[in-house]
Amino acid sequence: MSFLSRFFGRKNPLDIPLDKLKENQIKLEFQIERVEKEIADIDEEIGRLFERAKSARSKSEELTIATKIKTLNQRKRNLQATHAQLNKQLMLISNLTIIKENEALLKGTPTWDLLRNMSPDELERSLAEVQLDANNFNENLNRMLGMTDQTIGTGVNFEEDEELAEIMKTIHAVKEGELEPDEAKRKVTESSEEESNEDDGSDIVEEP
Repeated sequence: MSFLSRFFGRKNPLDIPLDKLKENQIKLEFQIERVEKEIADIDEEIGRLFERAKSARSKSEELTIATKIKTLNQRKRNLQATHAQLNKQLMLISNLTIIKENEALLKGTPTWDLLRNMSPDELERSLAEVQLDANNFNENLNRMLGMTDQTIGTGVNFEEDEELAEIMKTIHAVKEGELEPDEAKRKVTESSEEESNEDDGSDIVEEP
């Protein structure tokens, strides 16, 4: 079931009331802000853990801290994937809102006929692939309609043991003075962000 059909039923997206679209847009923006705050909180907690690692007195304590950092990183990856999907949903709703706001100008044109003749699923896929700009609406819309569908894989894959070993290595660098806790946090979290970006999918989900 597509994202729009879960919220608005199996109808043509062009028939969704404008006020309902704007209401959903506000909800998505709130969800995105909430996810961004949680990601920032995780980054801060990872920084605090590396600070604690400087005074760790045993291998066991180091491993406990490393495991907590790995768990936080896993949570961050999931949140980053959710963030990307929510932004995809927001782009879809924003694009549809722009089209609805220009409906009076589009009606009776070949472009409107093309939009109306697309299946709901096809139109939704197209609206989620390119960001329409109200200032260059026609150009953006024509580019969207000329796009071909692309399938992008989803999922986040990583080797847990290798990740934990890398975190432990970073902890030792902190303890030996080779890295400051803030530098260690950036190293770990930036690596997490790069992996999330590489594995970012285009599937749309309903809730984070």
